[in-house]
Amino acid sequence: MKKETIIENIFNVKALSYEYIETGLTNDNYVVTLPDQKVVLRIPRIQNQGLFNYELESKVLNEIKPLNLEPNLIYYNKLTGVKCSEYIENSETFNISYIERSAILIRKLHDANIQTGVNFNIKDKFHMYKERVQHPLFDTDFAHHVIDNLKVENVRLCHNDIVAGNLLFSDTKDYLIDFEYAADNDPFFDIMSFITENDITNPQLRNTFYWAYFERNPTAQELDRLHKFEIVHHVLWCEWAMMMYELHHHQIYKDIASLKYKRLMECTKKAEF
Repeated sequence: MKKETIIENIFNVKALSYEYIETGLTNDNYVVTLPDQKVVLRIPRIQNQGLFNYELESKVLNEIKPLNLEPNLIYYNKLTGVKCSEYIENSETFNISYIERSAILIRKLHDANIQTGVNFNIKDKFHMYKERVQHPLFDTDFAHHVIDNLKVENVRLCHNDIVAGNLLFSDTKDYLIDFEYAADNDPFFDIMSFITENDITNPQLRNTFYWAYFERNPTAQELDRLHKFEIVHHVLWCEWAMMMYELHHHQIYKDIASLKYKRLMECTKKAEF
């Protein structure tokens, strides 16, 4: 369905303008100017059907409503994943100056200890992505045992996709948005999602985030677990990016796969394989 039709069905008015948001990797997103307000419209790309559970996302959005993490939700279709939310004026996505605020925001989700009853099964996701890749750009086989041997703990609702574009900051409020990948998981997965998706390799910056999240220095055991989750992220999203590149043939997915593989190689040099 066209964006114009969706907006007219929701609001019974024609939009004055549509501004495409470039950061979306799995959706087409627009800032829509209406006669009396601005909204953000998310339309999933048809090629990505089967990758997301929109019924679960609908449940998650309802569960997190008391936390006020997301902008006000105006419309959600749990069959198609089409979503319309309030537009936040004068906001910006993550940059390194927001690292401590990001940690506090992520911890707020984890501290709520919400259980959806649906796990983000890392092994299942990995195999789903890998099996769809017919012509791999990179061979990650040497690190698959880290996923196979991974132990998850303290399972609760996690976001699972903390890229820069899913963090919004304004003068009055901070937001964690787009819960397509959200499900029950180990909070350490989210911590390393933030670290790896924002390519934070500087040890001092990582320590700044850890201190803000844990409110202390992480223990040696915690650092070891974080390292394992870091490897998992690089393997998982390298396979995802290779899958997406085969589906869409967009250079951005090839670039993501290349970066994830590069970071995987760097990361595994620190561990015994």
